[in-house]
Amino acid sequence: MDYTYTLRDAEAWAAFSGDYNPIHFDLQHVRKMGAEKLSVHGMRAMLDMKRQLSAALLAGEPQQDFYVFSTRLRQPVLCQTPYHLQIAGNGERVTGKLLDSTTQESCFSSKLTSAEPLVLSPGEREYVLTADEVFTQGQQFPGDVSDITQTWGFLDALLFQRLVKSPDMLAMLTSALPELAATTLIEVFSQIPVVQTHHETHFSARLFAADSYFQAAERLYYAILPMLIMGNSHSGFVLRAVVQARLQHQPLMTTAVTLKTWPVAVN
Repeated sequence: MDYTYTLRDAEAWAAFSGDYNPIHFDLQHVRKMGAEKLSVHGMRAMLDMKRQLSAALLAGEPQQDFYVFSTRLRQPVLCQTPYHLQIAGNGERVTGKLLDSTTQESCFSSKLTSAEPLVLSPGEREYVLTADEVFTQGQQFPGDVSDITQTWGFLDALLFQRLVKSPDMLAMLTSALPELAATTLIEVFSQIPVVQTHHETHFSARLFAADSYFQAAERLYYAILPMLIMGNSHSGFVLRAVVQARLQHQPLMTTAVTLKTWPVAVN
């Protein structure tokens, strides 16, 4: 499968997620970082990877109750650059690579495998999305939530959106970076470059069912776990954020995102 991402792809993902990191939109900002092209969000490019890995897995009629999707992002996915998505494997494990079609360098590599049952962390403060709210988000999602190869990817994207827009996430980040004057994550992104390096999603196989979107939309409970923060202002930080979701009586998904910041300039 061949893909070429454009500014329109970045705009569509930002409109859904709220992630307006200037590395995707501000060419002057990007050039100050030493690059020459805008990049599409790694999360947007991952939507195609998730869909194709799911299609390959479902072709083998998976029998497990839970699966894990994991990705290592190695370099930016540039706009107006041709890429080739390579899928391999069958049964309960499939893998994929997004390759630069010209250099054959890997931008990110992913795998989708069977997993142990999902256990959620107890005692976390929970938020609720109603059926109407989930449905509205599905309408805005840059994909087809009724397609069984994309349903779990939609919920993964929705949880990422909750992270980006969460006051809890902002409070955790600004506690580690008190020198940044920010009232939103977007303001943080504008002051210090932040890139995603890893992504992991542990989810219920019920999301592969044909009517899973409508079942999951009944009422969605989610919680953002305490952020893991490593590093310092001079060398940069590595941040690991986790959000978990459930239905009333059943664990549904956990999404873990690892971010890396540039060193923070202190005036």
